[in-house]
Amino acid sequence: MAKSQVYKRGRASVSFNMTPMIDCTFQLIIFFMLTTQTASADFVRLNVPKPDYSQARKPDESNRAMVNVVPYSPIEIEQNPALLGLAKEYRVGVIVIRKGDTEKLIHVLKAARKRCPDPKKFAVEIRADKQIRYNQIEPILAALEEAKLSKMYITAMLYQPDY
Repeated sequence: MAKSQVYKRGRASVSFNMTPMIDCTFQLIIFFMLTTQTASADFVRLNVPKPDYSQARKPDESNRAMVNVVPYSPIEIEQNPALLGLAKEYRVGVIVIRKGDTEKLIHVLKAARKRCPDPKKFAVEIRADKQIRYNQIEPILAALEEAKLSKMYITAMLYQPDY
């Protein structure tokens, strides 16, 4: 009578059938491809201008106006900490414009564009301290839009504490 062997001595061989897992994976991939909207559907097709000069080079000084966002002084901020991040006033050259006086800002920027040798190349540079909040710069952007000025540069100055 032959002896049946149920157990063998030595290493056991374990095998794993990957076919069902690969089938499930492909089913999931197909499901997500069919049900997910592509991110490109959110983008509007625009004709974005390509720069014709190096970004490292400064623009022509005669073809621009500079709007400085003047922050409150450290002494004023020390006396009233709520002033931190707020603009005190705007300056275009030597002209001081109160914050909120957008009509004067629009008038000054339009006058600067008229004085420009080449009005098509006219640009506005906005300079602000890094602690100035965006809502303090937003009125300048609204004034640029109202004045129909589309070229601008934004410059940020580093904050240098006095200690």
